[in-house]
Amino acid sequence: MFADYRVPQILHHLKILIYPPSLLALLESGHYFEHGSKEEVSIRAASVVAVEQVRDEILALRHQDKEIADASTTMEHGIDVPVSSVLIDFYLWDTAKRIEEGEEIVVPPHRTRSIWY
Repeated sequence: MFADYRVPQILHHLKILIYPPSLLALLESGHYFEHGSKEEVSIRAASVVAVEQVRDEILALRHQDKEIADASTTMEHGIDVPVSSVLIDFYLWDTAKRIEEGEEIVVPPHRTRSIWY
């Protein structure tokens, strides 16, 4: 996945990541996080771990489905389509954009200036 600013924001909105109150206060105040600060690294690292855990859960659910379904049903429902962290990232990014069009995402994204993303 790409540990940018939008994916951690949507992960928090979907209650996949829970930020501590002290971090929420900084985000809501528009605090600027220095590149490489412990907060910035923590947000990005937690996002990577969370997306990997979402991927693992999807694969576990698919495995359960495969044990139940016969081969023709398995292919019909697309269970053999690969799942990657990059695809989950794209889905989360698109979901954030769709949500933003219809409702406000409560927590603002973290603000960090860097050439790396």
